[in-house]
Amino acid sequence: MNDLKDLSKLKLTSGKKHSLSAIRWRAVRPMLAAASLISVGYLSLAALVISVDPHNVYKWGAEPRIETGDTPRDLVVDWIDVVMKDPAYNTFLVGSSVTAMYTPELLNEVLGPGVNAANISYGGPRPRDRDLILGRLVEHPNVEHVIMTFDWMYIQDPETTNRGFPAFLYDNDITNDLRMVNLPTIQTTLDILQGDLSYSNPDDAIYTRYVDRMYENFQRMSEMEDIGRKVDGYRAEIGSSSGKTCDHFPAINDQLLPDLRAFSARGVKVDVMIPVSSFAFYYVRRHDISPTLLDEMMVARRCLVNAASDLPNIRIFAFDADPAVAGDLANFREVGHVYAPHILDDFITATTTGNNRLTRENIAEHESQIRSEVAEYQTTNTRLFRKTEASDG
Repeated sequence: MNDLKDLSKLKLTSGKKHSLSAIRWRAVRPMLAAASLISVGYLSLAALVISVDPHNVYKWGAEPRIETGDTPRDLVVDWIDVVMKDPAYNTFLVGSSVTAMYTPELLNEVLGPGVNAANISYGGPRPRDRDLILGRLVEHPNVEHVIMTFDWMYIQDPETTNRGFPAFLYDNDITNDLRMVNLPTIQTTLDILQGDLSYSNPDDAIYTRYVDRMYENFQRMSEMEDIGRKVDGYRAEIGSSSGKTCDHFPAINDQLLPDLRAFSARGVKVDVMIPVSSFAFYYVRRHDISPTLLDEMMVARRCLVNAASDLPNIRIFAFDADPAVAGDLANFREVGHVYAPHILDDFITATTTGNNRLTRENIAEHESQIRSEVAEYQTTNTRLFRKTEASDG
């Protein structure tokens, strides 16, 4: 009798378990179906994007192009292969926000006949993404001339990457390329399927207004007073030694120099341009870059010049030792960004005139002058202070 009761309990319990399993399955089934549809939809979009290849990463696809004369600026991070695989270009400006304003027309005019230049500058480059770009240019069969910037980013860790740079598109791991499937890429893919093979340029007028506003906002007495306080507050320690030597800069030794040697061996001309930072830059940015920023940048600069000076076709330029240029904040829209047109013109035309070139013979004098000027710097703004004096008079 007891056995029958136990058997009945077992059947009842088993029935309940079966009932619960059925209920759970009915609850989960719609979610699994939705997940399956999403997965199938995503994979279908991924297959479409990869087959069209809007970024021109692979050896197939539609081979889109950037419109002639475009200056894509920050958007260029998605178009690196589009630009570099276009046989029309033989000259590349690989820069940052300090060189984003140079149009292809200006570059072609300055650099002379036979030049077809592309500006692939974007804001905030870092060692790893710069190395990925230069590595691709080294393999570019038509490249004849590279103009590139060298600044404080090269004192950073070599694996540091710009957060907005799609490094997954330009590494050797094809498995992570699915990350390119996003709304802008899907839209570009659809545009290409409709016959539009040209990327369009952002509005130059918007960029110009942005730069002008940046300059006007910087050219204020409150800004100058804030900079003056930082200069006075950090003056005693601005020249402090970092204790670093050339061995402490792997972004230079393991990334930049191998690329320069590869360019040199191929006969590609490379002009390394050190952007014009104000003397105030070393005071203002020491808190977010490095407390020994001045020393590290000077040591890194010296290491680059000494290592690359004997490489054929490689030249290095700098413009920031002149107090009339780097000492006058009237020339800047921010302590690290030149605004003055004549300085911007001199910066790019140096590639044809040879002015302001750094060599092993003059680097010590150049470095000594900058260290001295920065250490003794007094906040100067000839535009703003002249207005104040005239008003007081």
